[in-house]
Amino acid sequence: MSGSSRVLTITITGAAGQIGYALLPRLGELLFDVDTKIVLKLHDLDVCMPALKAVAMELEDCAFSWIDKIVVTSNLKEAFDGCQMAVLIGAKPRQKGMERAELLKQNGLIFKEQGAALNQYADKNIQVLVVGNPCNTNAYVCLNHARDIPSHRFYSMSMLDQNRAYSFLAKQYDLDIAMIENLCIWGNHSPTMYTDYERALYNGKPILEYIQDRQWLANDLQEKVANRGSEVIAARGASSSASAANAIIDSLIVLVDSEQGYGSFSMGVYSNGEYGAQPGTIVSYPCHYDSKGRLRVVPNISLDAATQKRIAHSFAEISNEAALCRDLDLIINDH
Repeated sequence: MSGSSRVLTITITGAAGQIGYALLPRLGELLFDVDTKIVLKLHDLDVCMPALKAVAMELEDCAFSWIDKIVVTSNLKEAFDGCQMAVLIGAKPRQKGMERAELLKQNGLIFKEQGAALNQYADKNIQVLVVGNPCNTNAYVCLNHARDIPSHRFYSMSMLDQNRAYSFLAKQYDLDIAMIENLCIWGNHSPTMYTDYERALYNGKPILEYIQDRQWLANDLQEKVANRGSEVIAARGASSSASAANAIIDSLIVLVDSEQGYGSFSMGVYSNGEYGAQPGTIVSYPCHYDSKGRLRVVPNISLDAATQKRIAHSFAEISNEAALCRDLDLIINDH
């Protein structure tokens, strides 16, 4: 590394999995400065170390100029020490017959431990994107065990749901996907999520000027986005990987590049109670950058009664999962 280069340290957990395999070669897309290089810290379980070392070998064989160093580890201290950005992918998948409470408990223990490690070892200006599901609740647990890191630096990923919505809408009405904007996701990353089409734009104009089929938008689009993950699992026998990795890249670019003049985008963020969500939980909202370059929930959105009801249902699910985490002693006091 040249003396003039700057270093960005990024930690990826669950890095030996399929999402990590699709994600890692693309992390150079985050760099808008050719003088910046990435120290990659790849974390996974001990049993995954042979596969993870093979992933590191392949990254070396790509000869990426943006990689400064690769660290492969199953140790959380080594993984999180000094990291400036963390993508938490590693989580237990829900098994057939498993109750959601058991899934929350098992994953809650993982993210409790990771939150404590982030708090002790990571850079205090870190940004943390939680991908492992249930991502909203896992992020909630994680931030509550990272008391010295500001809560607004924790995010959950809803960009995959947004991208799916863009794709379904473009395909259904033969639209240029590049001209769609502000089609955002509210609530939980679960079937209760709400795809907000009413504020979407096409070619700079309200999309409802082009599409009159509100029945499809209010019902079919919602179901298609909510069920897409299950459809992918049924079709390939595994959960989304390439599309999830792509959504991670899209999310991280938004987080590192606040000067691009984005409109609204979907991000799970720490809620201060906006639009009736429980304060302290992690909720997907339409977000934007304000005039001072701060990522914020879009304010003063007018919601009709039907939309409010659907969003409130998803907010309630997040609140119930947070309560379950407290019942399982995964949370002592909210952050």
